[in-house]
Amino acid sequence: MRSFRFFGSLPCGIALLAALFVLVLWGTLFEARVGVELASERFFNSWIFFAAGIFPLPALKTLAVLLFFNLLFAVIFWIPRSKKSLGVLLVHFSFLILIAGSFWGSATRESFSAFGFVGARVTLDSANGNSFLLLGADSAGCSVVSSAGDSLQIAFNQPQKLGAYHVYFGEAFEMPAKTIVRFSVKRDQFSFVPALFTILFCAGILWNLAFFVRGQKK
Repeated sequence: MRSFRFFGSLPCGIALLAALFVLVLWGTLFEARVGVELASERFFNSWIFFAAGIFPLPALKTLAVLLFFNLLFAVIFWIPRSKKSLGVLLVHFSFLILIAGSFWGSATRESFSAFGFVGARVTLDSANGNSFLLLGADSAGCSVVSSAGDSLQIAFNQPQKLGAYHVYFGEAFEMPAKTIVRFSVKRDQFSFVPALFTILFCAGILWNLAFFVRGQKK
């Protein structure tokens, strides 16, 4: 129990945040030198990385898990259950939801490419009958009809939600007989997490600010 209390303490949290800052700075400098993909794989999408190719250090996933338990134990052991502390609790819960949602989202997120001929139906999920009819396309975008019968336009940087998927226009290939369109398709069941984090975090800050202003007036 004492070790859990220590792990949820403020000094331990500050140490984890400092390590996270160093990791992000290190990864950003590494990214500027070798590129995004290699830096992400080494620092941000892994559990450990090796400094100088020898010394194992915690990468972003490890630090995120440690920070999650630091926040959780801080909520359990250190933050009092009072009306005044509600803002601090909301801020802590917002980060807990953000970290947990990020892990669950990365484990369940789908991303793939789909191709279709103009005038034919493009199937996204055959098991659930999720598809759309591709009516026409050019270099800027395309027009489709969803399975619900809605006419939609999909253009560059203007995706449409079709069932459980977000569909992005990729490019159109002009063939002698038909036009082929490539789509980028994504599904993220936890896409709401950043919005929920923002709401809880702002609510916690506003609650703390309200108590601070009230104390100043007294």
